[in-house]
Amino acid sequence: MRQTQAWRVAEPYLNLIKQYPDAQTLAQADVVELRRWFKPLGLVKRADYLIQCSQILISDYAGKVPGDLKALESLPGLGRYSARAILCLGFKQPLPMIDEGGGRVLRRALGYKPRGPAFSDPALMHAAERILPHKSSRNFNLGLIDIADVYCHPTKPDCLGCPLFKDCGYVTD
Repeated sequence: MRQTQAWRVAEPYLNLIKQYPDAQTLAQADVVELRRWFKPLGLVKRADYLIQCSQILISDYAGKVPGDLKALESLPGLGRYSARAILCLGFKQPLPMIDEGGGRVLRRALGYKPRGPAFSDPALMHAAERILPHKSSRNFNLGLIDIADVYCHPTKPDCLGCPLFKDCGYVTD
């Protein structure tokens, strides 16, 4: 699985939404131009998905993003994490957004052994759903991302600096 750092995506994202502010304009975009846009990020295939997804939004959802997990997961280029992120961050639905970094934080804090990719680990997803604070699920999810980025690295984690240090089941020296 490939993850692109947020700092690399921020400016291209802002430029993208400026040029293509809605599904209608994106559905009509030139795929070759979009591919060039995404190439420096290593996300060339995303250009095709964006156009296909926008066309489906126009034809099936009146140009609006659906607020339903199954509908989102059926759109080209959207997986479990992306669909949950849209629902949590955009629709304020209390759903966990578990990517590899957040999954690593939860696994270590809860003492779970890795069993495949975090986003498809049923035990991890169930645990995340169980502990998710419904009124602040957005902050919880973004906090997992921040903790993974700053402290809970795959190798050489900064356990002593981590805000979960006292309660974590993983702590290293």
